Amino acid sequence: MRRSIAKRALGLANPLLQKGIGVLLPRSCFQAVVECQRGFGPYCTLSFDCDFPRDIAVLSDLIALLERFKIVASFACIGRWIREFPDIHRHLVACGHELINHTDTHPNLYHPGYDYAREDGLSRQRFNAISPAQRQREIEQCHETCVEQLDCIPTVFRTPHFGVLHVDDVYAMLRDLGYRYSSSVVAAASSSGGIPYKTSEGIWEFPVSPCPDHPFGVFDTWHSLGKERAAHCGEGKLSHLFAILCKQVSEQGGYANVYFDPKEALESGELERILEVLVAESLPVVTYQELGEKLEDEAAVISLAV
Repeated sequence: MRRSIAKRALGLANPLLQKGIGVLLPRSCFQAVVECQRGFGPYCTLSFDCDFPRDIAVLSDLIALLERFKIVASFACIGRWIREFPDIHRHLVACGHELINHTDTHPNLYHPGYDYAREDGLSRQRFNAISPAQRQREIEQCHETCVEQLDCIPTVFRTPHFGVLHVDDVYAMLRDLGYRYSSSVVAAASSSGGIPYKTSEGIWEFPVSPCPDHPFGVFDTWHSLGKERAAHCGEGKLSHLFAILCKQVSEQGGYANVYFDPKEALESGELERILEVLVAESLPVVTYQELGEKLEDEAAVISLAV
C-alpha cells in the first residue's frame, strides 16, 4: 500500500500534495524515486556550489581533502567571484576538477536572514524572473570570465538554486555556446526519475538526487546543515543519509548526484565522512563531462547496432 501510494506521488502535479505524502512516507517515496534508476550505473557525482566568499575561503582545504581521497569533483562557480579570487579558481582547475558555469552574479543570492548573504551588491532577482536576454548575459559573462581568467572552457551549467528556479529556455542558450551538460533539476520532478537524459536541444541534464528523508527535495548541505532549523545537524547524520543513498545506488544501479556548500560540508566534518563512505562502497565518482561522454559513446554504439 505504501509503495503504491509513493509511486503515484511521483506523478502528482500538485507540489503541496506531493510534499505532504513525502512527509508521511519519506522512505517509501525515496525508494520510488531511486527505483526508477534501476539498472543504470552505478555512478556518483560530487559537486560544490561556490556561492559566497566564505565558501571560496575554504577551497584550498577542500581541494586538499579531495586529493587525499583521490576524488575529482565538480565546482559550480560564479563569474564575479572568479574575477575577485582568480588564484584559487586557477588552482581548482589545475588540480583537474570540473568547472561549472553558475552564472555571473547568481541571481537571488541575497538573503536577509543570513549575515554572509546580506553583503552589498548581491543579486536580489530570481533567475526565473529576469528576462531571457538577462539570463543569456548571465551565462555568457560567466563563460567569458572562465575563458579569460582561467583559460578554461566550461561545458557544464547549473541554474542558481536550480529546481523551481530553472527555466528550460537556457538549453538553447547553452547549445549555442557549445555547452553539452547541465545539472539544474530535481530527480523526483524529472521524467527520468533521476537518470541523466538528453533535452530536445541536445543538452544532457543530470538531475540532483533526493534526500532519503526528503524525497521530493535534493541531497544537499543547505537543507541539512546550512539553513535555520536545518534538518540533519549533528555529527554523522548527513553522512549516514549519504550511506543510505549510496547503498541503494550500489545495489540496484543508479546515480547519486549530490551538491554541497563548501564551508558547511568541510567544517562540519561531514564531507570527510562522506568520502569515507564512497571508498567503503567503491562507488565510481565521475564528473558530469566524464559521464556525459560515456553516455554519448553508448548511444553511438546503440545507433550503429540499429
